[in-house]
Amino acid sequence: MSMRVGELIGEQVRRRPDATALIAPDGRIGYAELDRRANSLAGRLVREGVRPGDVVLVQAPRGLRLGVAVLAVLRAGGAFCVVDPRYPEDRTRHMWQRSGARLALTTPDQAPAQVPDGLRVLVMDGTEGADGTGAPDDAYEPVAVRPEDPAYVVFTSGSTGGPKAIAMPHRALDNLIAWTLASTSGRPLRTMMFAPLGFDVFVQEVFTAWCSGGTLHTPADDERADLQRVLDRLIEWEIERLFVPPVALSRLADLARAFGRFPTGLREVAAAGEALRITPGIRAFFERLPGCRLHNHYGPAETHVAVAHTLTGPPRSWPDAPPIGRPIPGFAAHVRAGELWLSGVGLALGYVSERELTAECFPVAEAAPGGARVRMYRTGDLVARRPDGILEYRGRADDQVKIRGYRVEPAEIEAVLGRHPAVRECAVVPWEPSPGAEQQLVAHVVAEPGYEAGQETLRRHLAARLPDHMVPRHLRTAASLPLSPNGKIDRRRLPPPVTDPARTPSTGPAASSPSHRGGVEGAVTEIWSEVLGVPVGTRDASRPFGELGGTSLSAALLVTRLHARFQVRIDIHEFLEKPTIGALTALVTERRPV
Repeated sequence: MSMRVGELIGEQVRRRPDATALIAPDGRIGYAELDRRANSLAGRLVREGVRPGDVVLVQAPRGLRLGVAVLAVLRAGGAFCVVDPRYPEDRTRHMWQRSGARLALTTPDQAPAQVPDGLRVLVMDGTEGADGTGAPDDAYEPVAVRPEDPAYVVFTSGSTGGPKAIAMPHRALDNLIAWTLASTSGRPLRTMMFAPLGFDVFVQEVFTAWCSGGTLHTPADDERADLQRVLDRLIEWEIERLFVPPVALSRLADLARAFGRFPTGLREVAAAGEALRITPGIRAFFERLPGCRLHNHYGPAETHVAVAHTLTGPPRSWPDAPPIGRPIPGFAAHVRAGELWLSGVGLALGYVSERELTAECFPVAEAAPGGARVRMYRTGDLVARRPDGILEYRGRADDQVKIRGYRVEPAEIEAVLGRHPAVRECAVVPWEPSPGAEQQLVAHVVAEPGYEAGQETLRRHLAARLPDHMVPRHLRTAASLPLSPNGKIDRRRLPPPVTDPARTPSTGPAASSPSHRGGVEGAVTEIWSEVLGVPVGTRDASRPFGELGGTSLSAALLVTRLHARFQVRIDIHEFLEKPTIGALTALVTERRPV
């Protein structure tokens, strides 16, 4: 397995065999037991034919079997590819087919009814190595691999109509973990598994914890989707290290301030996935955590973290838009016509089974005029280099966007939407309701003659094929889409979800807007409008929050503002059970102080 990572985990097994490695919804496991189970499963994988560099799919919920499987695949010399079990079947099938895997590990409840040709499925029952079966502890030696062999595969949104698989080598994994421990803390910290399953930050969470002898805590999936519960777990588990997208960090900070509950155990927080903005809430949050550092990590999935910056000084002195910093050891940054190109040991091997795309995105070019030619990755991000060498992020050179920390290519959503028979033409663009607000996706649709392109029909079509963060929160129908002089869709001229503030999304008259209503319901409706960035009227009182553009992150903002307005506690999970204005008004009325 990966030399550096393998040595570090082996050292923890020897030094701390009884220390807890993982606490999950289905139990806990120590380092010695993790070692035994991973060795047993690794031996089975080798007997099944896994060889260095072979991709092995792992489809399992957050829990002990997921942790054992990831480590076992590495010890067998393979490259793990984690697939979130909650993804739609259509997307899961695509990932299974495009990963390049010949073997998959699943739990009994995740075994698929249909398996792609050439792929075998092994079911993990949770007893691997637990009862002494399998390879004896001292008989199994991790399979040796080369630095350039694949260690893991992650999928990211693709501009060609489907997600693309990125193969990361062992040298990149070793470099990432060694740098993370050196730049944050090499102590055995308690770390939360907060990242989406199968994303690059998931890899960083797991191996940062295990290579330092720390405990990895994972909330259940329903807890992870509820930031109030996440905050509770951060406090209850005394979490010390957290990797989190900036928008989630902002919502957590607001919740902590609103309810006066702070995770004082935190020592290291790394923000990644989108541009970091220091809000007043984030400043106040870190003022209450004087022993905690905030790190700004930058890097696409093709490199993971390549550039980083640690904020220093009192939070009140932090800039609103912190720089992304300097390249981490093992990387070099090249700025060409304002665009950031990266080179170094942390580059991906490329896209699985996509030679032409790999050659296009990872060109070999001169590192400097007249200098040596090196392999690079062209990020598509625009940056500026300050006189002191620090890089500042300036936006994108293409249409790619970040939604709740996820990378999204609008072209992939358009390709899926365009497969519906009612859709003649479509365009998907991001929309920011107000400065600093959570970005939302808007789909503009031109229907085929004779077809009705109903919003709910199209939304169901998308939800059955795409993960939740890629389903547009707003769909608009139009007779045509605006074109630029060269005949392409002019995305800048596409209107926002609501163009006339005098009318609500349900086409009700201005008289039904919040300003014309009173009492608790009027105030609740006003807060909904502020959070969603669109006016909400009386006809929307029974419409679910999600239909109007709401997400779990904006739900966190909603309950925070309700607490500030009415001094009531409404838990996110109970709101999302009945996410309507009417139900929420009843809860607030029942709980508000007399």
